[in-house]
Amino acid sequence: MSNILYKYFLKKTALDHIATMGPSEDPYFEEIPPEELHFYQRKGARRKRHMPDFIPKKDLKILNSVKRKAYSLDLQLSLCGLRLGWAGVIGLLPWVGDIIACCFAVMLVKKANSIDGGLPAELHSRMMMNVAFDFGIGLIPVVGDFINILYKCNSRNFVLLEKYLVSKYGNEAVNTGPKEPRTQAEQAVKANAQAQAHARMDKNQPPPAHVTV
Repeated sequence: MSNILYKYFLKKTALDHIATMGPSEDPYFEEIPPEELHFYQRKGARRKRHMPDFIPKKDLKILNSVKRKAYSLDLQLSLCGLRLGWAGVIGLLPWVGDIIACCFAVMLVKKANSIDGGLPAELHSRMMMNVAFDFGIGLIPVVGDFINILYKCNSRNFVLLEKYLVSKYGNEAVNTGPKEPRTQAEQAVKANAQAQAHARMDKNQPPPAHVTV
């Protein structure tokens, strides 16, 4: 319901080329596979997404903390079919609300930057650009507040952090053992590693010998 209203609003106000919906895939929940459904669950039931097991304990704890805070700021509440978080509610306060919401978003980026080795400069800049856009557009009365609710800069930054950690530690996990991947992120890492391995094998394979008659 909220997605339909968001798209209708952006189309009517000609803002659909400026702001898009948040992450196309739900960063917080996933559909339960049919073989894992309980007798009381229907097809299409969802559950909380599991975080990849191969991420070190410290970074996994930070990732989960960022996940919880981003969900609270972007999607914690539901109002007449509209999903919004506390950042959207606070942002309704003129000027002051936008500043407070921006501070929460900056604190979330700071938390993400506390992972082992910190964030790469490029990734840190992308996160801060999300925060800056969210803050700048929020200064527009009414329309800016609505765009903030759908833009979900905190969820975007959580997704960026998760993808970075999966990329950073994924290949190491694939080479450690035959454990079956449980999450979508783990499955993607395993498929990518297998593709790279096959490519290396094809590259190292000697050319066929020429046969002369």
